[in-house]
Amino acid sequence: MSRFRRTTARARQLWIGMRLNPVAERALAARVTIAEEPPPPVVDDAGGGGLPPELDQSGEGENPERRYVPTGLAIGAAWSWRMLVIGAAVAVVLYLLSQITMVVIPVVISFLLAAMLQPIARWLIGHGWNKSLASIVVLISGLAVVSAILTFVVQQFIAGIPDFYDSIVKGLKDAQTWLESGPYGLDGAQIAEFLAGIQGNITTWYSDNQETIVQTGLDVAGSTASGLGNFVTGLFLVLFTTYFFIRDGRRIWTFLTGMLPRPATAAMRYAGGAGWSTLVQYMRTVVVVAAVDAIFIGLGLWLLDIPLWLPLTTLVFLGAFIPIIGATVSGAVAVVVALVGTENGLINALIVLGIVLLVQQLESNLLQPFLMSRAVKLHPLAIVLAVTAGGFAWGIIGALVAVPLLAIVNGTVRALNRFRAARREAQERGLDTEAATDAAATEGGTDDPIDAGRQAAKEL
Repeated sequence: MSRFRRTTARARQLWIGMRLNPVAERALAARVTIAEEPPPPVVDDAGGGGLPPELDQSGEGENPERRYVPTGLAIGAAWSWRMLVIGAAVAVVLYLLSQITMVVIPVVISFLLAAMLQPIARWLIGHGWNKSLASIVVLISGLAVVSAILTFVVQQFIAGIPDFYDSIVKGLKDAQTWLESGPYGLDGAQIAEFLAGIQGNITTWYSDNQETIVQTGLDVAGSTASGLGNFVTGLFLVLFTTYFFIRDGRRIWTFLTGMLPRPATAAMRYAGGAGWSTLVQYMRTVVVVAAVDAIFIGLGLWLLDIPLWLPLTTLVFLGAFIPIIGATVSGAVAVVVALVGTENGLINALIVLGIVLLVQQLESNLLQPFLMSRAVKLHPLAIVLAVTAGGFAWGIIGALVAVPLLAIVNGTVRALNRFRAARREAQERGLDTEAATDAAATEGGTDDPIDAGRQAAKEL
């Protein structure tokens, strides 16, 4: 037998031996099974079902190098770049909005005014009024009331300035007398010399900076003229936009949501109705709370005969529209006026401080818990952060609109969570996705998702 035949016979015997080896047969069968069946999903430690192929640590996914990267690091990296993209998009949007503040700020103010006036217009429409007529009557009436109040307050402020100035002068003289005859026993000549030195320093500073002051005055005058034009333009835009928000707010929202993909249309209309209802409840609550603060604090200022009590009452009312911070600032101003503008300044200031604190406790512990629903109530930390961010972004207007916008976001998120829960319940009853979406969007016995969202916000 040749060497080639002997080698071939030996190889055939080895092959037969391997085929008859049970261990080799099991390994070959397992290899064939793995080749025919898809690999099972990798189950994470939290029991979340499985990881995507790019996070498959077994090395058999689309990116086999993932087996050298810990799962937590891979997930953190995935979250990080997505958050960076979202942050960049938000920054771009905010930058673009900052370039058109002349349009953005009036529209936001119009939105808040419409939330305040639209319930009155709805009541008139429900009693047979034409929609356009009801909207224009409500808008003009609100503008007339605000103008009359501001005119009266400004007149009272101008009329009270002389008395307030006399009170300050008298208070300074009383302070000088107390310093001379009080426990410190200061010499009147020393005090007069000290005051004369202050006056001389002021005169010298004015002489040295007279040209700068004149130039600054001219710049302020030019800015005031330009600002007056912007104010008139913004006021016209506010009135025009508020009218159409009151009259056609529902149609505008239906049109905007109609451009969304069909699966998201019902959800956004539902959430928009809930957000609008939340804003209406918030504005109604703020007006009531501001009125109560102004009435009680203003009554205390009037009884104590505090100068400029009516303008201070108006300041308290307007300050209440900026929760926490506005009430604190307006109350502090009232305390300072009572301290420097009355004869018994220290006693009156302490009494005013007590009244302000008492009213604030009444507001925090009785009015807001009773008037604000769960959909409207916000955490104090969220309010302070929102007011601060809004103030840095857009000044006093930003601080004014920050909390209402936060209330809208809060109500909208709550509504979306409720919508998803209702759709999930409908799917568990055997409905398909489209039917479950329609059932969730029309809960509460209404066929309109916007009305269903408003009803859901009221139920909260």
